[in-house]
Amino acid sequence: MTLAIPELWSPADHAAVDSLVRACVESDLLSALVAIEALAHLPSEVALRPAEVILRSEPEMDAAGLAVAARIAELSVRARLEVDRGASGYEALVEVLVSQETFVGDTSRYFAPENSLVSSVMARKKGQPILLSCVWILVGRGAGIDVVGLGFPGHFLVTVEGHIVDPFGGGRVMGISQLKRLAEGTQPPRPGEAPRPFDKAWLEPVGVPAIAARILRNLAHAFEQREDPDGAYRALRALAAITPDDGQVQVAVAQRTEDYGAWPEALSMYRKIARSFKDRREGQIGELKVIELESKSRILN
Repeated sequence: MTLAIPELWSPADHAAVDSLVRACVESDLLSALVAIEALAHLPSEVALRPAEVILRSEPEMDAAGLAVAARIAELSVRARLEVDRGASGYEALVEVLVSQETFVGDTSRYFAPENSLVSSVMARKKGQPILLSCVWILVGRGAGIDVVGLGFPGHFLVTVEGHIVDPFGGGRVMGISQLKRLAEGTQPPRPGEAPRPFDKAWLEPVGVPAIAARILRNLAHAFEQREDPDGAYRALRALAAITPDDGQVQVAVAQRTEDYGAWPEALSMYRKIARSFKDRREGQIGELKVIELESKSRILN
């Protein structure tokens, strides 16, 4: 049974989430980014021309995805040519993405939802650390350069041929001292507490599912800051689809669905939560909400 909240969670949104789940399973980063953008319901530079921003429909999303893929391919070819001329992979990416194309972090509108959407980032050449890192990953891999995402807390990074690199900071190479300062800035200690010790696990590579989940969390936060609860709901609902073992996310989506008045769908969600998290707090919440909503349903009927 396909459940939908008209104008909030449509069949097109279901299709986008299906594409996102499939992209995560197949480790297809570009398809995951395109699927996330389809869920945002924001105007987008479909053909990567900022002066021609239009409100995208589903067929135009296909065009946007193809335009992004073509742009990534073009940048990859240029980076490969730099390597063929004798540049290292890192030098090639800096030359093409920073020196020529001027991709850099958006410090003035850091939390804007557009900074988490791939076609907007490609058109504006600005974005959050994780989206700029995705551009480096996609262009690098297309050029045959080893680029891997690192889930550094609060500030996504990449490795390029063994170098730890900050795409948000213009492709600067990060040494251990810079990484420690970055960690202190993104995770400041509470008053009276000592800074957290540096954890080498922060430099572990992460795959497409973790990248997509982090982008969706950023998007939900961005929409909340913009006072757009509908956008935050869509981001969280997509997050729930790719993090089925995260009970807190599942409960949050069910609660928001209930708040929208979509009780039958919320009831279905709570029933699933009660089954999936039976011996956990989230399962108890699910069981109580099932009883509550079933009671309300009997009264209303």
